[in-house]
Amino acid sequence: MTGVRDGARRARALLDRLFGLADEPTDDDDLRLRKRVAVIAGYILILGALQLPVLSQGLLLGWFVAATMPLVSAANLFVLARTHRFERYVTVLVVSVLLFAAVAEVSLGGLGGSSAAIVFAFLGPVFALLALGPRRATAWFVTFLAVVIGVILIDPVVSSRTPPQPYPLRLVWYAANLGVPLGITFALLRYTDVRRRRAEARSEELLTNAIPVAIAARLKRGEGRIAESYPETTILFADLAGFTPWARETDPARVVGFLDDLFTRFDELAAEHGVEKIKTIGDAYMAVAGAPEPRTDHASAAIGLARAMLDALDDARRRLDVPLQLRIGLASGSVVGGVIGQQRILFDLWGDTVNTAARMQSSGIPGRIQVVQATRDLLRDSYEFDEREPVVVKGLGPMTTYLLAEPVRA
Repeated sequence: MTGVRDGARRARALLDRLFGLADEPTDDDDLRLRKRVAVIAGYILILGALQLPVLSQGLLLGWFVAATMPLVSAANLFVLARTHRFERYVTVLVVSVLLFAAVAEVSLGGLGGSSAAIVFAFLGPVFALLALGPRRATAWFVTFLAVVIGVILIDPVVSSRTPPQPYPLRLVWYAANLGVPLGITFALLRYTDVRRRRAEARSEELLTNAIPVAIAARLKRGEGRIAESYPETTILFADLAGFTPWARETDPARVVGFLDDLFTRFDELAAEHGVEKIKTIGDAYMAVAGAPEPRTDHASAAIGLARAMLDALDDARRRLDVPLQLRIGLASGSVVGGVIGQQRILFDLWGDTVNTAARMQSSGIPGRIQVVQATRDLLRDSYEFDEREPVVVKGLGPMTTYLLAEPVRA
């Protein structure tokens, strides 16, 4: 079984190299998909030309095309792999398809004798559509129509000079000339659609990792500017006390790894408690309960997350022997939220509640959760708090604040 899996893995790696001849590290998902479809089309063209000796029944022109078209296509793929000049490659590819079909039509005795080999020419604009997009493919479709018209115009001369193939053979090749190009078209369209859906799913995943799902859905619907007032929320700010001196004396890889693991755990806890992460700023973490999805128990959800974050840091501190503690501040009230930026969009919050929560964190005590009176009032039936002496809060003056004690036991 292991050997089968290894073989399948090697086969996938080989196909990835064969189809990815033109890939560049800077390609986005759409461009990489279009390049790979065009490369696959080049391989199809090589195989398609090999049928001409059978179709032509010994005619020299058919043998000539069967010998030259695979060489032209292989050379085109080789030049693409060396130069990565994708548009030049597509031009040669489409021209080759159109010429291949037209020459096959003529070499086999016209429309009747060739059993509609001209249908293969339709792959030219199909390849152009998938590789270059609808706007630039239009000219190639017009070219395809011109080729078809040209073949029709010369058909009386060609058909009179070439004896028709036997009727059973013409039936077989009618089926092939209709089924194969249409089958190739369907396969390429299906491949393109499957890859497009995967790319869209990945883009949506990245989008919802950057902003809340509800906001992402509104952006996808085409809303240009999103701004809302959220009257009942609880804002959470958390900061690692002692982080700066520890980071200065610690290997950078360990610092980044620690933050990544810890904040990933915080993200998981936020999702479990129904709290929305807003952003991280250095070693600080900001989240909100009650926005963008309203909830009446926002204060309870936020303090539940805060307590879980303290436990998570305690566990990390024991495992990794780091001298850090978490300082957390909460404030409840109204905020304004919206999406800012065009290049790197961000859902953010503004208002006095945000500023107060930040001050609760900065003026708090390491290892404790500090809240304002509004938050304490929302939680007084479920939690006990220790009142602090008035604390001078930057920008807000003296304030009475509260430190979480323990939950009230039932």
